[in-house]
Amino acid sequence: MNAHPAASNGAGQPEHDDPELGTTVPEIGWPVGVVSERLGIAAPTLRSWDRRHGVGPSLRTSGNHRRYTELDMRRVELMSRLTAQGVPAQSAADSVLAMDARSIADRLTVNSATGADDELLPGSGRQDPEAIDVDAADLVESIVAAARALDPRTLSLLYRQVLRRRDVGRAWIEVFAPALRRVGDLWREGRLGVSAEHLTSELLQSELRAVVRANRLRIAGRPVVLAGADDEQHHLPLLALEAELARNGVASLFLGPRVPSEALVSALRESRPRAVFLWASLARPAVEPLWRDLGAVDWDLEVVIGGPGWAEGITVPDGPVVLTRVEDFGSAVRALTSSPGGLTR
Repeated sequence: MNAHPAASNGAGQPEHDDPELGTTVPEIGWPVGVVSERLGIAAPTLRSWDRRHGVGPSLRTSGNHRRYTELDMRRVELMSRLTAQGVPAQSAADSVLAMDARSIADRLTVNSATGADDELLPGSGRQDPEAIDVDAADLVESIVAAARALDPRTLSLLYRQVLRRRDVGRAWIEVFAPALRRVGDLWREGRLGVSAEHLTSELLQSELRAVVRANRLRIAGRPVVLAGADDEQHHLPLLALEAELARNGVASLFLGPRVPSEALVSALRESRPRAVFLWASLARPAVEPLWRDLGAVDWDLEVVIGGPGWAEGITVPDGPVVLTRVEDFGSAVRALTSSPGGLTR
């Protein structure tokens, strides 16, 4: 990637008069990678805005390479701010393309001064739903391409972009889970290395943790416990759930994957939560020690189970424990935010 600006003085290319020398100097242009770095917008998003909405580079070098001018970058920056505020992408594009340079500069200055475009909390999801649906498939493919290229910077930018424009639930359902499944499928087919799968997961874990940290002042009340079954290695669904609960102001105690049943029951007795969520993607028997061990619980506790691994016909001992099975991410969030003593959203 060329990190340096390119100048062009070919026929038909933009030029500016130098007010002191009285001569004409070529417009300076910047490649997409530099624009991505300067503005914090993933390169695949810039290319999508160019392809779908016409907001892109207007300069061509003598070698026929497309470059962004300073005005092009200001258009992109304003479009990013507008979409982050909930303006549909096409409407934002129509608006910025109709503005002259002064109008764009004035709008950027006004937004900065009023704080109207302050960085949104990650996972807050202030975006037009129709605009989200249009771009989800492209985002999945961009994540897969960045994973294939072992490109951590682009992966992080894509994750952050998704979490700025979607709440965690929609981000997980529409983008993250499909991308992870696609990366996993490619790995099993031998078309993607294990390093790419690990990079994709590790960086997503970091961004989901950032959502929890960003919402820490909103969190209050008795926690819910989040844990994976004792042979469960996958914990990203638990992290996504932790992040969405934090966004809803619900405290959680994250125990992670592969929690033995005796350790789980011990943690429950120590923390006395109002609810516990257990995740299992691998098949499990209907009868196992965990359900018997829950007989030691002597306070009201809702046990919410999610994932395809749980068997049918599970029963818990008579007493204060209530078992709830959820089929999807949204149902898990609703169960945990509306448990007795919890928040109702």
